[in-house]
Amino acid sequence: MNHQDPNIVIIGMGTVGKVLASAFAKKRNARTYSLHLIGRTEQSTHDIADRIRDLYGMTALRHVCDARQTDSLIERLLEINPAIVINVATPDTHVSVMRACLEVGAHYLDTAVFELPGDFNVAAPWYNHELALREQFRQKGLTAILSIGFDPGVVNVFCAKVRNDYLDCIDSIDILCANAGVHNQFFATNFNAAVNLKELCENTGYWQQGAWHSSPPFSRSMAFNFPAIGMQKLYSVGHDEVHSLSMNIPKARIEFWMRVGDQFRSTFEVLKNVGMLSLAPIEVGAERISPLDFLARVLPSPQTFANEYRGTVCVGALISGTKTGKPETVFMHSVCNHEDCYQDLETQVTAYTTALPAMAATLLVLDGEWDVGTMVHPEELPPDPFLDRIRELGLDWHVTYPSSRPEPTFNT
Repeated sequence: MNHQDPNIVIIGMGTVGKVLASAFAKKRNARTYSLHLIGRTEQSTHDIADRIRDLYGMTALRHVCDARQTDSLIERLLEINPAIVINVATPDTHVSVMRACLEVGAHYLDTAVFELPGDFNVAAPWYNHELALREQFRQKGLTAILSIGFDPGVVNVFCAKVRNDYLDCIDSIDILCANAGVHNQFFATNFNAAVNLKELCENTGYWQQGAWHSSPPFSRSMAFNFPAIGMQKLYSVGHDEVHSLSMNIPKARIEFWMRVGDQFRSTFEVLKNVGMLSLAPIEVGAERISPLDFLARVLPSPQTFANEYRGTVCVGALISGTKTGKPETVFMHSVCNHEDCYQDLETQVTAYTTALPAMAATLLVLDGEWDVGTMVHPEELPPDPFLDRIRELGLDWHVTYPSSRPEPTFNT
């Protein structure tokens, strides 16, 4: 596709959409493109468009549409003529947006796996809904990059980089996510509360010896000594990137681990025990709503306390294997500070590290370096252009060599 000044569409005007629009406005340098914002309400697009105009002098065009309504979205996109669509709306919109992109001839990116609101303990492997459309993207020569946030996203690219340049053979991949920051909220999540809390209620799924395995939530843990934040306790959690990496590096054992603080976990357990994390709808006045969705509405939005967040987050891929016949362990990771992210784009680390990779991938597709004309996961693409680009945008990364991989503990 040849676009002189490409039209870039962002769908979803939540926290990540706001940060992504700000990044495109602030970090465009000499790039020229038109930015289009699609939200479900006039107010959401209006607020973000006003913000980036006032702060960065960029005018974004605003559109209102429910991205789950494919026909309506097609009408909007035909008016816009987008080169690429970045979908950071809720995960249940992915298939409808992909179908719209196929109809209008636009490239597509998202930052997580497709998921319906009522899905729970979905059987492995994931990404079946998206991959069912892969052949259509290939036939039309359109690029669709799935799950290009940080985790999933950047960590998948870390795995590709280590596979290419650091290890001859990969035996195990552990994705480690540790937010050691603090804020003034008694209980809050760092991204969509309904999604975050539901994943902690689900069984963990991990890939080992060429097969899927599952354990109850919080039943597997391990401790790891991170750069910058030290020793942290992590729990095995079912997560998107394990499912794509198992397809593309199938001989490795693959698992995702997340830091969950003691206070957060104890509050989480109380909420779970009293039924507030249930997905089953109940009647509340004239409305039917699940307790989890109600809780998600009353919990503070991550963006509302971004200015109060202090501390550091470390996320990376701990990869073990062999190099020239000798055992080797590599930890490729990023260290981000909440205060620095707020100073740059007025947000906290989670939104910052989701938005910038999506921006980097968008620019690489438009430049042709990641325009592969089919549907792919990030680990299937050349890692170096992406790693260079996120560094340019302000998201740095590092490589260290731990002495060994820690062994997990099986909790009773």
